[in-house]
Amino acid sequence: MPQAAKTLSLGAFEIMCPNFLSNAWSHARSDTRDFDTLGYWQDLARRLDAGGFDYLFFADASGYPMDGDDVPEVVIREAVQFPVLDQMSLISGLAATVPRLGFVVTASTTIERPYIHARRFSTLDHLTAGRIGWNIVTSDMQESLVKLLGEPSVVRHDERYDRATEFVELCLQLWETAWDDGAFVFDKRARTAIDPSHVHRLKYQGKFHAFDGYYPVNPSRQRTPALFQAGSSPRGLRFGGDFAECVFIQKRDSASTRAMVDAVRSAAAESGRARDSVKVINSVSVVVADTEERAHEIRAELEATPSIEALAAHYLGYSSINLMNRPRNSTLDGARSENGQSSAAKYQNGAASPTVGEILAGLPKTTGGLKITGTPEHAAEQLITVGAQADLDGFLIERTFGGVDCYDDFIERVMPILRDRGAIPEAPADGTLRERLTGSADLRLPGSVRDAGLPPA
Repeated sequence: MPQAAKTLSLGAFEIMCPNFLSNAWSHARSDTRDFDTLGYWQDLARRLDAGGFDYLFFADASGYPMDGDDVPEVVIREAVQFPVLDQMSLISGLAATVPRLGFVVTASTTIERPYIHARRFSTLDHLTAGRIGWNIVTSDMQESLVKLLGEPSVVRHDERYDRATEFVELCLQLWETAWDDGAFVFDKRARTAIDPSHVHRLKYQGKFHAFDGYYPVNPSRQRTPALFQAGSSPRGLRFGGDFAECVFIQKRDSASTRAMVDAVRSAAAESGRARDSVKVINSVSVVVADTEERAHEIRAELEATPSIEALAAHYLGYSSINLMNRPRNSTLDGARSENGQSSAAKYQNGAASPTVGEILAGLPKTTGGLKITGTPEHAAEQLITVGAQADLDGFLIERTFGGVDCYDDFIERVMPILRDRGAIPEAPADGTLRERLTGSADLRLPGSVRDAGLPPA
């Protein structure tokens, strides 16, 4: 096996829920019943930290799949991202449990308010000593959120990104410009805790968000959390080109992965940034065993575990399209919603578009990102090969059956091979999450991103 072309970062892809991408909670090998306890997540954090993972990445689902005016029964019965707890409440407890592991938290610019959101992340950056990242999303299951939040209507896709742009601009001003370095002096003799000349009143007035006042949180180690983003629509790519330090994608082969990586880097260049200033990570489900045959048997068990109805409900949540209610011989050509546009677009290929029946049959294999199945040596080789062919900077390792133990084979059998081939560091990387992702000793947000979000000096 050849040496890796670059060092890859590794994250674990989770949600604070008993069920996730594989929808495999009901399998005998799954152990997610205690997902609502701190101890469950502490055990996972300890294993990931000791194993050499760089960060634990939390997806979120603030709403739930809806069809029309109600929730399909299968969503509740088969726990299709229901229930889901608030992962942000978990982070300080995990940061106190492990000394090195980073944490990436998904938070929506449609749901949150900039000032409160900025304060939460400043606090987490303090409490984690700079190990926090924000995965920026614009919405999540919009139809249910309209009802849950008491909003008058669904916010249109492009308008959500307009709101998100203002949201991030305001947060960056709070994090980056409200306090000068050295403002926090804590001089008891002079009775001066903070030098008022180095704390600035900020005013921001946009179409959707406004602020007038002081930011009462002293700068944290990173100031701005490491910025992740996952939108793959044209508008989402443009937004990521402006603000993202790391873009998360879900592609299932080298060619489509490389095409998306190129699109992400081109969006950064169009925003006046260096193409390689944005790191790109792809999610991957890894199943390994002593033999190829046994690994494929395990993969077959994993794919056979969820019902098609549950998988369709999972897809409904991200696309607002209920496949179960459509004729099996129809296609999704022309289908459109304001939620998860890329989820429908991948099946809209004109004459080559799959039928709804074909989409349903393929959901066990097409939910999530890349699928790697085989011996540990094969898995490591595939990760290195796809990483090189697609110019990836890392991978998010998906939960398989579910539970803390589902990462053990990858940690114990695949990661040592990746280390031997130079794909991951011999000793786990340390420092802030930004340092780990970028390889730079600069703790601060890169100037190219600050320029996109801050007013001219």
